[in-house]
Amino acid sequence: MEYYNLILYLLVFGADMLIILQTYNEIKMWKTVKGNFVGKVSIIVPIKGIDTRLERNIESLLSQDYPYPYEVIYVVEKGDEVENILKKYNVKIVYSDFNCDSCSGKIRAQISGLLRASNDIIVFADSDTWYPRYWLRNLISPLDKYDTTTTFSWPFPSRITLSNLIRAGFWTLGFESQSLQSSRFLWGGSMALRREFFDNEVLDELSKEWCDDCTLTRIIKRRGGKIGFVMSAIPLNVYDENSLISWSSRQIITILAYSPRGARAYLVAGTFFALILIYSLVYLNIVTFTPYILWIVKNVIRGVKYPKQALIASLMTILAIPYALFLLVFNWNRREVYWRGKRYIVKPLREK
Repeated sequence: MEYYNLILYLLVFGADMLIILQTYNEIKMWKTVKGNFVGKVSIIVPIKGIDTRLERNIESLLSQDYPYPYEVIYVVEKGDEVENILKKYNVKIVYSDFNCDSCSGKIRAQISGLLRASNDIIVFADSDTWYPRYWLRNLISPLDKYDTTTTFSWPFPSRITLSNLIRAGFWTLGFESQSLQSSRFLWGGSMALRREFFDNEVLDELSKEWCDDCTLTRIIKRRGGKIGFVMSAIPLNVYDENSLISWSSRQIITILAYSPRGARAYLVAGTFFALILIYSLVYLNIVTFTPYILWIVKNVIRGVKYPKQALIASLMTILAIPYALFLLVFNWNRREVYWRGKRYIVKPLREK
């Protein structure tokens, strides 16, 4: 028994060291992913329906402290009631009319906005997100060192419900691969690229896809480009989740298709974390629980600019880690997702 305990403690110690190393790398990113790039920007926001706290989203995008002129473009479907709200603000309203049969509604809207954008720097944003005043400035400035920049939002549930809390913890798992350049990916709610990147090849490839950030990440990496992850530009994703399993299963299926290596890694890591959680609770062992404590600390540091939201989401990772593992196993062979009322088949990368 002592031999097995020794093995267990060594594994826990190894996990602790890996979490500390990742935390250190992310803290470094706060300081190193910076630059001096500026230019005229077009912010493109696809929108369908009225999101939670939409007007706060609009006001946050219009009040950026960016030193150069920029335009905010909302792309809507004709007849959508959200247009009446948008008309109250100094934003450019564009209809989603790009002709692509197999692309998602979001990609159709993004390309529609892109084709009517006036400036040389293209930024994609989401309508369900609140952006701090420094977001645009910090997101754009490292473009003198990177081909594209991105960040990930911090979860901000509009109500305290079990579904919202679990989603908050689950959402933080999206940060996990960002500390390594090789596994870094774009997040569709906050990514900046030069307009020249969107050549005919990129537009053609996008027009056949459902996932915007997955496709752009794939193209950037195929071309040998560098993605800068900007920790200092983290916004807040505002949500009220009423279909948690459907939403989180879609995220899992996307990862299985576009990052199978990451999915396999989480299968191992998630199993380990689930087992040590059970062991810690059964035997009330604080030593074997230390990876969770360090994981919580890591998340609090990530969300340091939003202390209340950071604490809630960080504590909920205790439930989110085994929850994500269960969904990963449950959806292992699934490639069908439903998004905004439409069905999509997500093709694995090897099929491309």
